[in-house]
Amino acid sequence: MRPSLALSIGAVFEIASGAAFLIAPAQMLSAFGLGAPTEAQIALRDAAVTLIGVGVINWLARNATGAPLRAVLWGDVFIYGVDGLVNLSEILAGLIPSAAAPALILPLALVIMFVLALRRA
Repeated sequence: MRPSLALSIGAVFEIASGAAFLIAPAQMLSAFGLGAPTEAQIALRDAAVTLIGVGVINWLARNATGAPLRAVLWGDVFIYGVDGLVNLSEILAGLIPSAAAPALILPLALVIMFVLALRRA
């Protein structure tokens, strides 16, 4: 996969999902079967800003080459790889309802996409 395409797809996903988390945190938490106390909504909004920031970085780096391109792609692999592992451990520990397990597919798909892009970087 072309790195520019992977970074563009990642940017669109990150900015769109970050915006949803920022605008409607209670609804997004309930979509994962979680309660939406004020503290959780605050934490999700804070995470949303970071996610949007990663999306902006990916968008701006989509035409990069060499070491800067590889650095951004490795950062994405780390973010989504660790995110998937954390979510899996939370599901196994019963902290997240098992109905949310399909949400593990997205981080895995993003890791695969960014690894394929790294092969061409």
